[in-house]
Amino acid sequence: MNKPRVRRARRVVDPADIAKGAQAEQVFRTWLDSAVLPHLYVEQSPLTVPVPLRGQIKRPDYLVGIPGVGLIAFDVKAKTVYPEGLIFDVAEVQKLRTFARLFHLTVYFACLDPEGGPQGYWVRLDRLDDVPAVRRGGCLTLALPLDAAMPVLLTEPFYLAFVRSVAL
Repeated sequence: MNKPRVRRARRVVDPADIAKGAQAEQVFRTWLDSAVLPHLYVEQSPLTVPVPLRGQIKRPDYLVGIPGVGLIAFDVKAKTVYPEGLIFDVAEVQKLRTFARLFHLTVYFACLDPEGGPQGYWVRLDRLDDVPAVRRGGCLTLALPLDAAMPVLLTEPFYLAFVRSVAL
């Protein structure tokens, strides 16, 4: 007997947030280009994920070749800083963890100012492992205090920012 298909509620995404995210990705790309580091933009259409993995993984936005290190993944976000820190969606973090495990890659969130300022933060995915989940606005989230994130300036060389992030 066929079970009725249960549909999950989809979160409504504000078009202004989509535009800010696209702008953050472009700013990050420009920073990478100026660093003359090899990098690939990962196209985000559902067709680029094998059918059995759809809904189970989230691809990062960029794969960056770091000399002497190898391939590192960055998921770029236009993130507002709240009093409790940077807020991440648990479901998105879990899907990125699955990606990191399947592809044996270190993944960072590159959290850029949604207003386009030069200040940003990098958060290595595993920094969120011990952060307790809290329900906010109907979904589970993780709040990482800013002192646990690595501040970066988009005016500094990308490679130097990466070297600082590894030293943490």
